[in-house]
Amino acid sequence: MEIEGKKIKKQSDNYFNSIIFLLRLAGVPLKMNEMPTTYAIYMLTVIFCTCSTIIGFVVGVYEHRDDLGHIMTSMRVLIPLINDMVIYVCCR
Repeated sequence: MEIEGKKIKKQSDNYFNSIIFLLRLAGVPLKMNEMPTTYAIYMLTVIFCTCSTIIGFVVGVYEHRDDLGHIMTSMRVLIPLINDMVIYVCCR
């Protein structure tokens, strides 16, 4: 009975390994006992780069507020990026 339980657990772990790997790449620490140093550096780098990109887009929109084409191009990237950040914060 105990062997079947271990076998089922191993199968489910194998089934979800790719999803867990992708979530870890996205910065969601799923099923981690302790956070490695390289992972912490990676997370800080991703968060810093994303926030600086958002700030850069907002400043670009503000500087070129008389050019509607530039504003629409920037907003087309900025709105999904902000939506992704909200989802990221909710998953954390």
